[in-house]
Formats: sequence, structure tokens, C-alpha cells
Amino acid sequence: MKCFWLLLGVVSLVGCSSSRVSRYDEFEKVKVDKMCGNAVSGAVFARTVVCLNAARESRGFVAQTNMTIAVTTNFVVTSTTNLTVTTSGNTQTALLTNAVAPSATTPMAETNNAAVTTSTPGNSTASGVTTATARNESLATAPNQTVRSGSIQSVTTLNSQATVSRDLLSITSGTNDVVTVETNYIITTITNQVIAPVTNLVVKLSEQPVADYYLYTEIAPADFALAPGESLIVLADGVRYGCTVTPPQTAWESRRGFLTTYYRVAPEVVMAIANASEVKLRIRGTAGTLERKMNDGSRTHFREFLLKHFGPAQSAGERKSGNT
Repeated sequence: MKCFWLLLGVVSLVGCSSSRVSRYDEFEKVKVDKMCGNAVSGAVFARTVVCLNAARESRGFVAQTNMTIAVTTNFVVTSTTNLTVTTSGNTQTALLTNAVAPSATTPMAETNNAAVTTSTPGNSTASGVTTATARNESLATAPNQTVRSGSIQSVTTLNSQATVSRDLLSITSGTNDVVTVETNYIITTITNQVIAPVTNLVVKLSEQPVADYYLYTEIAPADFALAPGESLIVLADGVRYGCTVTPPQTAWESRRGFLTTYYRVAPEVVMAIANASEVKLRIRGTAGTLERKMNDGSRTHFREFLLKHFGPAQSAGERKSGNT
């Protein structure tokens, strides 16, 4: 039994010696750069071997032209001086016509050689027409608004009177007729024009390849079942990074006897691991949890990968493969 654990430790040390691999996937048109066999802990007789590696997938130079043209025609009339002109007019016309019949006088008999004249009330008629017209109008103007208002009123009065007298009896009949016509109106005219020409042209050219970054673990033996959700938690100098399982775009295969799991992360996570003075890992499983502290050699491999693949980008069409 001791020989078995000794053999397993030797195989683990040999199998987890870190190396870097670069290859070109012609099916996906993606260049892959990744670490391999980066053992987290240098313990010889560890029951479970854990390797943490970094990987990058580059999809080459992508030229994107995003052209957005929006044309809106708006014409805005704005005046700092608001000119308002108001005009008001009043007109009134009145016409009166009256016709009165003169009264009749009746001479009386002479008395004592004196002539006496008596006035006998007679018949009389009178009629008249009165017409009055009134008109009011106002006008208000502004740069974008005109208001016209007014009123017209016409009043017509008809009156007639007739008096019939006989002896001591007098009968008077009168008629008054008033007709009023009034018209009010308000006319408002508003004119608004809005014109605003806008032209936006955006052209974006990418100067570096579009890349996705991954952390992937290799666990031996391969019967370790991962928990759902954030199964990998990285603690770099006290800063927590939770990672969920995300398969890469290119094809990949696990080494014999290892469980390989990929986690897509931001490039800042790889930089934090490479530059941290202390890195701790927690891998959550369905039946237990693995906790490891990265040794100096493992973090050195991350720094080498960082210097190699975070420099000036190469074209994804460059087909390069091999171990360094």
C-alpha cells in the first residue's frame, strides 16, 4: 500500500510539471495558448492532486465598422424679443327717423264780436326707425402666433304711435320693435417649425485580437464530482473571485486520470493570481471541498504565462504548436 502512494506521488510530480502549449484550431479559426500541469501544491503524498492553469483563445484581428446615421429635420424658431402688436377699433353708427303729423286747429264762433279760436285735438301718427351698429376688433401678433378677436353688434329699433281723438275721447296705440344681432369671433393662428439635422458616423477598428481567458483545473483522481454554481473560488491577497463552469469554444480533452474543468474569467483574474503574494483555492464538490494554497513555483508559472501572452498580440492566423 505504501508503494502505491509513493508511485502515485511520483506520477503526480511528473504529471504536474508545468508547460505551455500553443496551437491553432482550424475548425473554429481560433488560436489557443494555455498552461498545462501547473500543480498548486508541492506535497508529494497528497491524496488528491490539484493543478490550476490559465488559457487564452484568440479569434484574430476583427475589423468592425459600425455606421450609425440618424437624420432628423427640426427647425426651431426662437426670438429673444417677443413683439406683440394689439389693434382695437370701435365703430358705432346711429340713425333716427321720426315723422309726426301736425295737430289740427278748429275755429270757434264769434262771441260779443270777438273771434275765439278753440283747439280741437285731432288725430296724429308718429313712427321712427333707430339703427345702431357697434363693432369691436383686436389683433395680437407674435413671432409664432397671431390672435384676432372681434365682435359686431347691430341694434335696430322700430317704433310707431297713432292717436285718434274724437270729442273728448282719445285713443293712442304704440308699437316698439327692437332687433339685436351680435357676432363674436376669435381666430388663433400658431406656426411651429422644428428642424434639427444630426449626423453621427462611428467607425471602430479593433487593433488587437478578441480573446477569451480561462482558468481550468486538473484534479486526480477524476472521480471528484463538482458542485453546481461557483465550484471554483480564488482568493488572491484577500480578494475573492467566484468562477462558474464555462466550456471553451475550441475542442479539448482531459489528461488520463484527471478531471479537467474550464472556467471563463476576466483577464484581471489571471493578472491578480500572477501578481499576488498569496493565493488560496477552494474547489467545491458534492461530497466535500478541496482547499489549496498555491506555492511559489505555481505562481511563477502564472507570471511567465502572463509575460508571454499578455504582450503585443499576434495574428490568430499564425499556426503555432509545440511545448515550451
